[in-house]
Amino acid sequence: MPLIKWRDSYSVGVAKFDLEHKVLVELINNIYSIIRNGDDQVIPEYEVAELISYTQAHFKGEEEAMEACGYEFSEEHKKIHAELEVEVLKFKEQLENFSDRVVSDLYLFLRNWLLNHILEEDMKYRECLNTCEDTRKRNKKISGYRHKTIHQYPFS
Repeated sequence: MPLIKWRDSYSVGVAKFDLEHKVLVELINNIYSIIRNGDDQVIPEYEVAELISYTQAHFKGEEEAMEACGYEFSEEHKKIHAELEVEVLKFKEQLENFSDRVVSDLYLFLRNWLLNHILEEDMKYRECLNTCEDTRKRNKKISGYRHKTIHQYPFS
């Protein structure tokens, strides 16, 4: 059973970001599955690194779109992204000590971070980005494009 199940209510209405949010859900669910179903000493280092890398690229894309569309709270959103990156990197370091407490905290953090960030912070840019010509162009490019799912990434 996945830690997070994607719901249509999580959609920000920007095709590119919705697809990326779905990949982030899959990455988090993959980490959850590896730890939950694996050996007590398994640390999904590669998967956590992939989550961090993908998140950074996603944040960069969101920030560029917010600027291109003139989103008035883009600087605040960037600060939130920076804080989230710091928190994820802290958990990556803590995973090296691998305790049940860290794993439990990681699950809660990842789930709450993604869902709260999408539902609270990303929803704030929804109207601005959905009325922006730059976003409409991006969505047209994505139309018909099949975004990679986690199962298409070269995980072990």
